[in-house]
Amino acid sequence: AAEYGRNPQQVERIFERGKPYLAYLLSEVQKRNFPTEIVLLPFVESGYDPFAFSYGRAAGMWQFISSTGKMYGLQQDWWYDGRRDVVESTQAALNYLDYLQDKFDGDWLLAVAAYNSGSGAVSKAIRKNREAGTPTDFWHLKLPVETSVYVPRLLAICAITADPERYGVELPPLGMSPVFTVVDIESQLDIAVAAELAGIRTDELHQLNPGFNRWATPPEGPHHLAIPIEKSAAFTQNLADLPDSERIKWIRHKIKA
Repeated sequence: AAEYGRNPQQVERIFERGKPYLAYLLSEVQKRNFPTEIVLLPFVESGYDPFAFSYGRAAGMWQFISSTGKMYGLQQDWWYDGRRDVVESTQAALNYLDYLQDKFDGDWLLAVAAYNSGSGAVSKAIRKNREAGTPTDFWHLKLPVETSVYVPRLLAICAITADPERYGVELPPLGMSPVFTVVDIESQLDIAVAAELAGIRTDELHQLNPGFNRWATPPEGPHHLAIPIEKSAAFTQNLADLPDSERIKWIRHKIKA
């Protein structure tokens, strides 16, 4: 926590990046009765950057690798990467964490460690300690260096959010109002057209919908868009009035040899 406190501007910048998503993350964590601190896991994982891509080929705010993402239902194709979709990846991450905390008998430190290193690594470390007659809590396990640092980092940012003044950090309130709502668009829609219907810039729409790789939503779905909450009513009405022929401005052609 002291290390984070030495650079409060960086901590504040990360939370500023996370502001569009924090209220949603908090509501979903609370729905499952998870510890509120799980909201802070993406701080450590990605700095709340849904476009983050790591050296280990993990993507999105929750840093899913491709195989784990597929295991938890995250679609990944030419059009779309669910690992970057804030809503879909959050649901997948919370499902994964639920599995891990159940596997490790409700021990959230072990669940978080397993989220980082994989449940196999944590189970193996527990087995070794059990055979040696030593404690099997997180602090006594021999885990990969990255994981040994990962959990304390989460606990450190938890300490800062509990008492930001002590560390000279100014944070947005976690109980802030929702920024976006998810709208069913029913079929493929051009992203630029969607932004125009919502009355916002295209880059603003991309910030809330980082899972889409191309100029339009996928032909076969998912057929949903996160829309700023104050623009959602107008967007829904404008979309209903839009002729089907105007939903797409571009057509993809696959050229054969």
